[in-house]
This record gives sequence, C-alpha cells and structure tokens, in this order.
Amino acid sequence: MRLAEMAGRRVGVWGYGREGRAAVRAALAAGAAGVEVVDAVPPADLPDGVPAGTDVAALAGCDLVFRSPGISPYREDARALAARTTLTSGTGVALAEFAARDVPTLCVTGTKGKSTTSALAAAVLEAAGRPAVHAGNIGTPLLDVLLDDAVGDGTSLVIEVSSYQAAAVEGWSGWGAVTSLAPEHLDWHGDVDTYYRDKLHVFAACGPGTVVVGPQARSIVERHLDPEVLVDPADVVPEARLAGFRPERLAGVHNVANVHVALAACVRMGVDLDRSAEAVRAAVADFRALPHRLYPVATRDGVTFVDDTLSTTPVSVRAAIDAFAGQQVTLIAGGQDRGLDYTDLAAAVVARGGSVQVLTVPDTGARLAADLRAAAAAAGVEAPVTETGSLADAVAEALRTARPGGLVLLSPGAPSYNRFRNYEELARTYEQILLDAGAQRV
Repeated sequence: MRLAEMAGRRVGVWGYGREGRAAVRAALAAGAAGVEVVDAVPPADLPDGVPAGTDVAALAGCDLVFRSPGISPYREDARALAARTTLTSGTGVALAEFAARDVPTLCVTGTKGKSTTSALAAAVLEAAGRPAVHAGNIGTPLLDVLLDDAVGDGTSLVIEVSSYQAAAVEGWSGWGAVTSLAPEHLDWHGDVDTYYRDKLHVFAACGPGTVVVGPQARSIVERHLDPEVLVDPADVVPEARLAGFRPERLAGVHNVANVHVALAACVRMGVDLDRSAEAVRAAVADFRALPHRLYPVATRDGVTFVDDTLSTTPVSVRAAIDAFAGQQVTLIAGGQDRGLDYTDLAAAVVARGGSVQVLTVPDTGARLAADLRAAAAAAGVEAPVTETGSLADAVAEALRTARPGGLVLLSPGAPSYNRFRNYEELARTYEQILLDAGAQRV
C-alpha cells in the first residue's frame, strides 16, 4: 500500500506508540477523510479532529487500519477486525514508498544481533562513501523517516526489522540480512515455527542472492525461504578477508559474526571493499557497542558493570558470558517468564568451572536457579547460584561479592515487563542503583 491510497479514505490507527503516532501523521499528510485512534488508554495529545477510544470494534468502519507492531494478529480481536476491514502497517507502507522511489534498502532481522548488525552496515556504507540512514525498530519509525524526507538522492536505507514488523510486510523486494535465530516472543507468535515464519516473512518476495544469512540461522531460514534467495557471508567476504576487519571495541565472537553479515550485505549492495578497505576497516574498528548490548556503564573498586538488558533469551545470555571468557563474571539474570528453556544455559554456566556466578531475580530466576542446581549436581560441583528477590537485592549482592578485575553482567535472558515498563527502565534502574552505591559512570 502507498500513501496516496489513503487519500479520501477513513483510516484507523490501533495502538498509539511511536509507530501509531507516525501512522496518524502519515494519514493526515496523505489527505485521509478521517482518522480514528484506538488504544488501551486513549491518548490526550492527538491532533485536532482525531478522536480516540478503547473499543477495537469501532475500527471496523474504517477503510483501512494501521495495526501497531505490539498487537499480535493472532489475537481474537485482531482476527475479527481483519475479517471486516484491511489491516496494514507503517513499516509495510513506508517500505512500499521507498521501493517506488528506488531507494537502495537493506532490511536486517534476527533474534539477536539485528541492532548491532544494522548499525554496522550503516557505518560501512557511510565509510565507503554511500550515505545511509539507519532506522526502524532501532528507534525511528520508517514513516517518520519518509515524512521527514530524511532519505535524499544517493542515500541508502538500513532498517532494523523486528518479528512483529516483519510479519506485516507484503510484497517487498530488496536487500536482506539475517543474524541469528532462537525461540522468542512466543506469546505474540504462538509457537516457535510461527515466530520463525513471521520473522522471515519480510523477505518472502526477495529475489535470488539478495538475503545474507549468518551460519547459525541458515538451516532454519532454508525451511521458510527459497534457498536461491540466500547468500552465505563467507561466499561474499571470505574468512581470510574478514580477519582484516576487526571490531576492536565489540566483545564476543558473536559480534565477529555480526561484522561478517554486515560486510557481506554491504558488498551485495555494491560496496567495493578493495577500493574502500582502509575507511571501512577504521569504521569497523572504531564501532562501539550500542547501549544495552554488552555496554559498560560503571565501575567501582576495580569491578566493571555491564548493561546487556536487551538480552532476552537464554541463547543471548550464553553469547554474553562467552564474550567474557577468561574473566570472573557475576551474572544477574531473570525477568518475565515466557516459557523459554534454560537448561542449555545452565549447563554452559556450570561448564565454566566457577568463573561465572549467577544471581537470579524473579520470575524466571527460580527456573534458572533450579536448572543450575540440577546441572551442578550432575557435574558433582557446587551450584554457582544465589536467588534474590529483586534487582536491587541482586546488585547489592554483586557489589558485596565481586572482586577487583571482575565483571558484573546484567543479562536477563527474559523480558523485563514483569517489573519494569521496558528494558530501558530496567537499564536506568540498574545504573541508578550503582551510582547510589558510589560507582562511577564509564
């Protein structure tokens, strides 16, 4: 769907977060005959003439409805609305507009690594003399990028795409990249297979050789996309060549893999690594960890405190502790329970031979602690875990027990909605507790 198709039509907006606000703005700019917003809490800051309510059924009278990403299409009320009107998404509409304008566009997705990889790809394009705008799930809705005319002539677009956004995109064909895949957001998608299918749906119409796929995700992606569409990073940037592009400021082998995917995707988009090698090498070397992704935030008494609050799966926690192999790590983990399996993570922690000590917080902390005790018992060692009742309690225990040269890692392995509004509030609370205890910001 294009913006022009909204002219003279009644447009509904379901959900008034960042993407919902952008959708209202787009509908008004396109000349919609009327715009109506539905949200669990009706917003008070709507433009003049835009009514708001809480009854989803009221949107059935609209010609089309923007469904915000956080609202699952598998909900009963979403299915009922879809049967009565046309549902669309801000990401889908914006992608259609940019495609019509021949804007070179790279969509990056993955369970973990998509933020870092998309940011790296934008940095590589810039270093190679290709101006790039980085947007999407990373923070700026695509519709806002479109309406702000942020993408000029000769500019490429790099988009981080969540599974929620990807599921709603129809018919887009451009460049793609997939970092890693592991079970997540099962409450929204319903089951693991649907999660993978939805996450990869954005690439369903892509042409041969356009989607770079990291090795970890390859076997899963092949079940949902035509193998002819897929490209291995090593077939574009050989492993020997990759060694020349070292991410000096990023911890972990998973970030080396992210660099590989980003470089390969940029080469597929036309970057000449031979001609721009020095500039690209410098961009990769200087690239710093993004906030909330293995990001050092404070130090105290020789202990470094790291924010990895965007780590919401057991797989990402394992990558986090692997990034600090050889160091003494105090891991703080736990959050909203979405039924993920922690047994492999527990086994990996116990296999570290005591170099990782775990402090758990509710709700998933209880299950992780139980799995750690079981893994320790099987190995005949003491369980490296202490259960605590809150983030404040866990940080206090970490401050008491961590030794100089050690590292305290907040990597929840679960979402934070059971105690906090989002991961950002969790991160702010973590940092404030540390500062109140006399830690110094990094």
